[in-house]
Amino acid sequence: MARRTRIEREQREAQRPELENRVIREVGPDGTRDTAFFDANPDWFDFVPRESRFFVAWERSSAAIDRIFAHWAFDIHDLEDRGRREIGFIPQPLKFPTERLLADEGVSVHRLMERIEAIDTEIGLPFAWFFLMTHGHWVDPNVGHAIAEGLRTGRVRLPDQDAAVLLAWADKPYLF
Repeated sequence: MARRTRIEREQREAQRPELENRVIREVGPDGTRDTAFFDANPDWFDFVPRESRFFVAWERSSAAIDRIFAHWAFDIHDLEDRGRREIGFIPQPLKFPTERLLADEGVSVHRLMERIEAIDTEIGLPFAWFFLMTHGHWVDPNVGHAIAEGLRTGRVRLPDQDAAVLLAWADKPYLF
């Protein structure tokens, strides 16, 4: 994980000279406006790879009651493509829910909460649905967005640590 983060930081730093000269041109009803790249993207160097975010989310959530490797395998890759090194992984759940959870039109956030609780029970791990969601196949990411909106409006509740992880993800989503 440290190597993955270091390589990402080095690659972003190598782009600094080019990006310092880049402007983003916006055309709107008031005319054209140029914005320096770093003014439009002040957190460019604060980027945290999704792989690191996955492990941090685990440690901060109620899922941390169990070892991550008891529930997930990781398809790791370390390769070089066009002179650029890439290190990462795709998480693979060791246990799958019986059915996929989709954010169907018109389904209430309360019904989604019932469904995520059923997934957690089936998997045998609190907050399992969230990690299945970041994988992008078993739980539709729109479920996470709907529940995050329900948290923000006070319509639903999650344990505090899980709510914090979900809201951080909703602000800057990532998927594998």
